Amino acid sequence: MPSPLAATRLAAAFIALGLATPAVADAGYLDRFTGAFSGNGFVQREQDTSPRRVSCRVSGAKPSANRLSIDGTCRAAIIVSRRIGADIRFDPASKTFSGTYTGSSRGPAQLSNGRLRGGTLTLDLTYPTPVHGDRSAVLRIVNAGNGRFTLSVTDQVDGKPTETSDVTLSKG
Repeated sequence: MPSPLAATRLAAAFIALGLATPAVADAGYLDRFTGAFSGNGFVQREQDTSPRRVSCRVSGAKPSANRLSIDGTCRAAIIVSRRIGADIRFDPASKTFSGTYTGSSRGPAQLSNGRLRGGTLTLDLTYPTPVHGDRSAVLRIVNAGNGRFTLSVTDQVDGKPTETSDVTLSKG
């Protein structure tokens, strides 16, 4: 995310509208996110009262059968930019996803306990230092189909679950 947007949550999440059906967790889910994507959304920084618009470009690649690497940049205004990304691994033995998330000004965050339901992958996110009063949040990656996906982060802000970032990306 852009530097001033230290709020820091990429929004590696695809937001499903409605009820999702269970899906078989497998590495094939990660194939959907390879290639070049661009899009926009918002990021809510910890110190700001309202979210900031961002535009983003990312590339997804599968360095191995059970791993996805997403890397790119988000910008706010013309001069502010921040590296964003996620490295997601699928464990065939446990049928779960885990990894790291890059986008927070606090440094890389750990992703764990990844659950796949329909086209939505939900991961527990743990920041290296407190953000909005604690170190925990939720990252969702929602496959919207047709080469589109959404990354979002939900965090507790003033005791309420609040979407602190939401970016929708399209292939091409």
